[in-house]
Amino acid sequence: MNQSDYSYSSLPNDIALKIASSLEVPDLSSLGCCSRVWREICGSDCLWESLVKERWPLLYEAVKDPNFKDWRGFYVKQHEEKKGQADSVINLVEQCSQSDSLKVIDYLHAIRSLKTMQFGFRDVQMLLLKQKLNVLLNLIGLHYCLNILQVQKHFGVVR
Repeated sequence: MNQSDYSYSSLPNDIALKIASSLEVPDLSSLGCCSRVWREICGSDCLWESLVKERWPLLYEAVKDPNFKDWRGFYVKQHEEKKGQADSVINLVEQCSQSDSLKVIDYLHAIRSLKTMQFGFRDVQMLLLKQKLNVLLNLIGLHYCLNILQVQKHFGVVR
């Protein structure tokens, strides 16, 4: 079989959905840009509903409605809200660290802000634990996950 013999049509829908469901959000979005068929599959409500449920389980329970459509739009809107909230913490830390160093009170304020904003592990992972960000933001995100969310398995911590 040469490359031109293989097309999407030889891939059953359930297999294509299984592939798409195993991807992270950025990869899912990239795959959706490959063709009209993949855009349709990657925009599927069942995929985005499960992503909302995984990332924001309490919010999902509040919205859960069998007639609700556009889970992708809902996910994007929620992500943008969380990104805006994360940006406020990022700006605070960057302003404080430019002056000289981050004071303990500012560090604790950043962690309290994340708690008030009800950040989950995936929010911190996607928005604060990045190489390009100030190392203090990575430390704040790590501290928040370990001490507030009490998430250890993702960091290899054994207690």
